[in-house]
Amino acid sequence: MEKLLEGLISTPVIVVAVIGVLGNWLVYQLNKRKEIAQREQQFLLENLKGFWEKQSNLYSEALKVSSVLVFTEDIASDEFTSNYKRFWELYWSELPTCESYEVELAMVKIGEKIKQKASGKAVKEMGKELYGLSTAIRDSSLLLEYSEVLRARIKKDVRKRVDR
Repeated sequence: MEKLLEGLISTPVIVVAVIGVLGNWLVYQLNKRKEIAQREQQFLLENLKGFWEKQSNLYSEALKVSSVLVFTEDIASDEFTSNYKRFWELYWSELPTCESYEVELAMVKIGEKIKQKASGKAVKEMGKELYGLSTAIRDSSLLLEYSEVLRARIKKDVRKRVDR
């Protein structure tokens, strides 16, 4: 009878110990997954930083060069000529490495107008194309897209904490 009583007392102790071990293992696994996700996110950010900087610099330069070409009246000026050359360098060699489809389309549209202007043909209005390029650049920014995704994740995390 005493052995039976001792067995009944020791069984809950063993069950509690097993539950404790399993609980700690589960918490460890969850924390490990969270840490891996954070490391992956940090790795991604660090590696994309250089790309975002390059893309941003090229987009800014393309917009600046296009603006000069749109607003310069004298197509024979050094300013127009040098920016015309730079526009096509950006268009053919540098922007294709990082531009979005929307920016590509906007560059094609403004490029057609710039060609017309450079050949001496009368071009009525180029402001629409310039504005199209600037909005395409704004809308296609990977950094903007990522920040929106990040903002959504933060909101989701905050909601989870508030709901607890």
